[in-house]
Amino acid sequence: MKSKQAKENGDVTPERMDELSDQSMPLCMRGLHKGLRRDHKLKHQGRLQYSLFLKGSGMSLEDSIRFFQEEFTRVMTTEAFNKEHRYNLQHSYGKVGNRTSYSAHSCVKIILGASPQASEHHGCPYKHSDVANVSTLLGSMNISGASRDSILTPMRKGDYQVACQRHFEVTHPDAFSKNVDVDIGVGNHPVAWTEASIAYHKSSQENSTPSSDTLRTPEAKMRDKPAKQTSPQSTTQFPMSV
Repeated sequence: MKSKQAKENGDVTPERMDELSDQSMPLCMRGLHKGLRRDHKLKHQGRLQYSLFLKGSGMSLEDSIRFFQEEFTRVMTTEAFNKEHRYNLQHSYGKVGNRTSYSAHSCVKIILGASPQASEHHGCPYKHSDVANVSTLLGSMNISGASRDSILTPMRKGDYQVACQRHFEVTHPDAFSKNVDVDIGVGNHPVAWTEASIAYHKSSQENSTPSSDTLRTPEAKMRDKPAKQTSPQSTTQFPMSV
């Protein structure tokens, strides 16, 4: 997946990860981020799935190393991090080894991948979790009622990607009217989901920012109006008295 917009605008940085996980990540990546923050580590499949997602979304190699190092060294030494994880991150960006740059996992690859075991956070929640757990998770995100049902119904039918699309629609109302590029990628790739969400929130912020003219007082606007000129043709001619 391309992430030109994210790279150019620096949207995906370590400092913004908590905000983005709540606002602009599908459930799969949100779960990985929350698990990382809670446990300060991820098992192999989780590290691979999440680090490649961040790469695909526009995070630089330097920021990726900094992000994971800051979290992992809460439970390990910097020396251990450098030995166990720094090289793997460099490898995934194609900077060492065979110089192959790896792509973020698509929804299909995640759905068909290995199911998470105890203390693992990878996978697709719609496929690898159950309706009760996903329902509770959505409730914690203030998604309830008909909105929650619109997500859980396709999940029950095994339409996991449709459920993910519904999650986007519920949390990004009127996305199409905001000229957000909501293409078939949303629901097919986590990176597309996140990029569309970032674009949506940017558009919302731009539309909610009043123009400089709107902020000016009526008195200031009146002062800027040109004085009304009297047209010579409209001047009334009175007859001269004899």
